[in-house]
Amino acid sequence: MEVEAAVWKIAGDAAAEGRLLVDLTEEKLSLSTPLALLDKSAPPILPDPLPCSLEAADEDDEHPSDHENKGEDVPLEFQEVIAGPTFDASTLETAEARDRFHRNLAAVTAVLTGEPRRQVARQYGLHPFTLARLEQRVQQFGQIACVPRATYHRERKLRPEFQDLLRKLYTARIRPTVMAVYEDIQLRQLAERLSQQEGISVSVPSYKQVWSFLHGISQERKVVEARSGLKHPPPERTSPQSFALSIPYPAQICQVDEHTLDVLVTAPDGTVITRRAHAAVLICVKTAAILGAVLSLDSLKEDDYMRLVKVSLEPKDRLVALYECSHPWPCFGKPAVIFHDRGKIFTSERATQVLVDRLGITTQQAPPYAPSAKGTVEALFTWTTRKLEHRLPGTTKSTARDRGTYDSVREAEKAGITLDVLEKLFIQAIVDGYMQERDKIRRGRRISLWEDAVRETGIPRFMGSQDDLKLLLMKAVNRKNPATGRYAIRHGELSFLGHRYTSPGLLDRLRGKEIDIFYDRRDISVIYLFLEGELVGEAYCTEFLHRRVSIWEAQAERRADTLLAKEAAAVSLENRQRIQQESRTGHRIHSLETKRLEKQRQMDLQRSEMHPSHVQAQLQDHAEQQPSAPSSRPKTAGVLPPAVPQDDPPGRPIVPLPVRKRRRDDDS
Repeated sequence: MEVEAAVWKIAGDAAAEGRLLVDLTEEKLSLSTPLALLDKSAPPILPDPLPCSLEAADEDDEHPSDHENKGEDVPLEFQEVIAGPTFDASTLETAEARDRFHRNLAAVTAVLTGEPRRQVARQYGLHPFTLARLEQRVQQFGQIACVPRATYHRERKLRPEFQDLLRKLYTARIRPTVMAVYEDIQLRQLAERLSQQEGISVSVPSYKQVWSFLHGISQERKVVEARSGLKHPPPERTSPQSFALSIPYPAQICQVDEHTLDVLVTAPDGTVITRRAHAAVLICVKTAAILGAVLSLDSLKEDDYMRLVKVSLEPKDRLVALYECSHPWPCFGKPAVIFHDRGKIFTSERATQVLVDRLGITTQQAPPYAPSAKGTVEALFTWTTRKLEHRLPGTTKSTARDRGTYDSVREAEKAGITLDVLEKLFIQAIVDGYMQERDKIRRGRRISLWEDAVRETGIPRFMGSQDDLKLLLMKAVNRKNPATGRYAIRHGELSFLGHRYTSPGLLDRLRGKEIDIFYDRRDISVIYLFLEGELVGEAYCTEFLHRRVSIWEAQAERRADTLLAKEAAAVSLENRQRIQQESRTGHRIHSLETKRLEKQRQMDLQRSEMHPSHVQAQLQDHAEQQPSAPSSRPKTAGVLPPAVPQDDPPGRPIVPLPVRKRRRDDDS
């Protein structure tokens, strides 16, 4: 990029000094033009001087009719015989109209210079009366009279009052048909009102009169705009084919807009983070090539727009290799004009400061409620909606009616599409899908259109440092204690977004000072600290030192941890309440429980005297494999089975002892 910019600078300076050995009047400079420079010691090449006076034409000059037959311009001496302004025939749309204009002009010029009218009419294939009438109109209106149907005008027989009413009815928002306008009651009411005012009978216009008038005004711009259904119709074309083809070089005019992806996105553990993702795209209007794209799991912020501009300014070879795209993505450069809507991220003060003041990019704002003004980027979003989003697993289809019985949550959890996976699929769809298709308006593959345009005219590029660009376009946050107006830095740690950040030797020096924090929402493991507008260092999160965690994943993990903590606290509370209830059962129950535990302990101690060690090990294995038998002792209301005492010898099985019930006779 630096070499290319230097070459253009050298070529421009050499052309200004007269040392460029390229004829700029015959050849157009491009990246493929061979350059040769004249030695500085040699005299410069100066352009041809302009004539000081007009030279007289030779007597044996050709007649103007001969010039016209050859397709050349009429000499000035013959043009002077026609009064009035001249006309540029190149503005006519068709070749047939241009040929008729030159024929009529040559015939009239020949008659006005003294040639016989009948001979000239026979030579140019005109009737003598037609040529006479054309001669009169040329003397009246000038050369414009030679243009077919350019000066003929006939007043309509329809009254002006009806014309105004018909125009008003035809341009209404309901967009009525010709028959609806003809049958409207307002025409009859107007006819009756005119009849009363003038004292004569004024009839309602016929259907033929209404149709002829509406057909005549249907091509007027105001009528077309009123019946288009748009509050702000698209601008007029500056090229006979389309507005896109009139743009001189790629990336001169770019369009940017945001879009909502109807896809469920999950965390790496399967937790559903959001039901919709948000994307923004910067696209070249001339070639329909995409310069940059970004994704976010919540509404787009200023830092997302800044990151989109950064992606558009730098090469994308790393992204192509990272996301395993099948085709290259060579689209990058510095836009001259960015056309956007009234979104807050595009019209914010920081966006204007970075783009306009620092990068020198012109921003233009589209009129409200006019999506057709950004037709190129809107067509891209229509393509992604139909051919990408609604075909991915976990799509929500934007409405329940379109989704039907499709279980989006279950399919999203099964597919496990995280933010990284969704970004990979989105980039692959852009590079390997949309960019490889053929554009109907521009008549070519979009990637080929970009490469051919860049090869022909080149493109301006960002010449600064990439590290400076990263910090320039990051999100800035300046949140401090409202009481003291400073950040709370304690014991070498800084709390930000609910996480602890540390930077040995730096935070202690910043204690008590107001600092700005820059960070990227895709990775909050590192934050950048600015003091009075200058970078002083970085701080690292102690929780995410070994992995990259986005702000959305961190929030999802925090919500999941909070839910698990609530469940664990509920279980602990239930057990503690049971313990408290058991402790209040009374003295008699506690004494019986003490005797039972003591007797069980004594029986366990006697087992070592009865059985050998291998039998005791076998009994212990059986006790661990089988569930313990329920206790047969009398249950007391509110008393649960006792817990295992902590002072028992380890490794000994606990066998509950049966409690005998005393039988009582009925006569006793």
